Amino acid sequence: MDNNLYLLLDVIKKSGSVKKLTRIGITFNQIAEYTNQAIQKGLITNVENKIVLTELGLESLEVLEKHYKKTNKEEWIEIDVENKIPKIEKNSIFLPRQNALTF
Repeated sequence: MDNNLYLLLDVIKKSGSVKKLTRIGITFNQIAEYTNQAIQKGLITNVENKIVLTELGLESLEVLEKHYKKTNKEEWIEIDVENKIPKIEKNSIFLPRQNALTF
């Protein structure tokens, strides 16, 4: 929960998109629950139709950053296993399927 709370507060602080949360497997229902919990704890508030962090929210984000922020550069970019091409011999030519091309 704390990691998800950190990610939610980080998205709110940066006025980001919840797509970042959905990509790691958090459902929209869970995002709504975390948002309600953050409102009840006084971490976020609604100002002029915009969700922003309160002073307590900023302090909580700083504390959570120490534990959950990725500082190892190798963790920033994940390996794309889905589009990995199997190794071929040195003298072989790779021709992709035409329907698999996305450009």
